[in-house]
Amino acid sequence: MSSVSSLLRDLETTMVRGSADERTQILSRLTDLFLSTAAVMDEDQVGIFDVVIGRLSRAIELRARIELSERLAPVPNAPAGVVRQLALDEIAVARPVLVASPRLTDQDLVAISAAKGRDHMLAITERADIAEPVTDFLILRGGRLVTHAIAANHKARFSHHGMGVLVMRANQDDALQTALGDRSDLPAELAAQLMAAAKNSARRRLFADLDPDMAAAIGDAVERGARAVAADAEIHGNLETVNEALTEINRLHEAKQLDEAAIVRFAAAGAAEHAICAVSVLSELSLPAAEQAILGPDRDAVLLVARGLGWSWDTVAALISLRKDFGKSDAAVQRARQHFRTIPKETAQRVLGFLRMRDAQP
Repeated sequence: MSSVSSLLRDLETTMVRGSADERTQILSRLTDLFLSTAAVMDEDQVGIFDVVIGRLSRAIELRARIELSERLAPVPNAPAGVVRQLALDEIAVARPVLVASPRLTDQDLVAISAAKGRDHMLAITERADIAEPVTDFLILRGGRLVTHAIAANHKARFSHHGMGVLVMRANQDDALQTALGDRSDLPAELAAQLMAAAKNSARRRLFADLDPDMAAAIGDAVERGARAVAADAEIHGNLETVNEALTEINRLHEAKQLDEAAIVRFAAAGAAEHAICAVSVLSELSLPAAEQAILGPDRDAVLLVARGLGWSWDTVAALISLRKDFGKSDAAVQRARQHFRTIPKETAQRVLGFLRMRDAQP
């Protein structure tokens, strides 16, 4: 460890009189040395690097901390203290180790979730292996977006209680129903409850637009399955208008003239049918699904779809302007803007994928 001793002497000098660039250079040298010998180190030797790198990493700039996190994340015996320190940093620094580092224990992950909040929780939901104590906590404290993300991770493990809470919440959450329906580890009794919830959701969606007398006549059809019933949803408005809009949108798409700017133009002109059809074509979602994302009660849906497609906030704001009765106040739009900027693109793409799969199912 003579190289470490030399670096320690340099470190002491740099910590007292060195610039930020000099501290970053020392850190890079230390990290290089650690990575080159990590495979043959015992825990005592790793502990030396833990102390030295940990001390130095508290005095370096954001860019250098992000690089350190990325380099240490996949290392099986990375300095545990440094990894925990990075995991508690701001999300740009924490994300690599939260997603990939095997050095973080279940207790670490729960403590980090409690201390830091949603963005850190979302990163944790992407881990390749998540145990029951962690998923239980994420379900309890994570909120809707985190709940969707953890339910979508097929390698995450759930306690019976945690899975039961998810199924209970799915009674009022169609997207969560879809995520849980794709899992292979759902206990039989909870699968039955999920199917009942899906049927109830389909019934609510269908009956909302029907005359009460007509609703009674189609009760048997609902029982044939929630997915088939959901396909009967239809964009509100005149069918001829919708067909004309879809014809125009398909023409633009074939001419390679359909893009975000076109959506903004349609929304600004109040052409809801055109905007919905454009979103449907560009997102590869059905017309009912696109309408639900833009005009439905889940205000996060349009944010997730747009974020998953890499669209700008201007496009989202234009789509929000099409709402008739909620979500259009200045305060609501500002909250939506802030939320949109914090949604990880990977999470949004995963949710968009589920929506597409649900559309594709018969």
